[in-house]
Amino acid sequence: MKRLLILISIALVSLSTSLLAEGMTAEKMAAMKHASPMPNLMHAVAKNQDELKLTEEQKAALADWVDYSKPRVQKMVKALNGLEKQLNEAALAGAPGSVLQQIASQSLNVRGALMKQKLACRNNLARILNPDQLKQTIELYKKGQS
Repeated sequence: MKRLLILISIALVSLSTSLLAEGMTAEKMAAMKHASPMPNLMHAVAKNQDELKLTEEQKAALADWVDYSKPRVQKMVKALNGLEKQLNEAALAGAPGSVLQQIASQSLNVRGALMKQKLACRNNLARILNPDQLKQTIELYKKGQS
């Protein structure tokens, strides 16, 4: 638990103010980083639209994807956080191992679905952006992580 708190604290410190300005709260961003180690390339695209020289068609396609994907991802992150809290509370309450395993299994299923959604996001970016824009997006993402 202490390690988790340290990791969340580090994630919160590393957030950029532009991400917060886009409506992603520090709490939601920390939950997202905890829920999935997959890169969140959409933020790099959103922050750097001018630098990436996105066309209006690309912006529209990306907006459609956000409308489709964001609610699903947020729902999965919320479910994952709830299951982890439930698992922690059940363990502390002395629940039998079979109950803990069932909750853990549900958590892994949600985490797997989240990874698939993040992979679909990356693949969608590769479909919408040209190869140079995708390469630049990845470089911008990496730069923002350091």
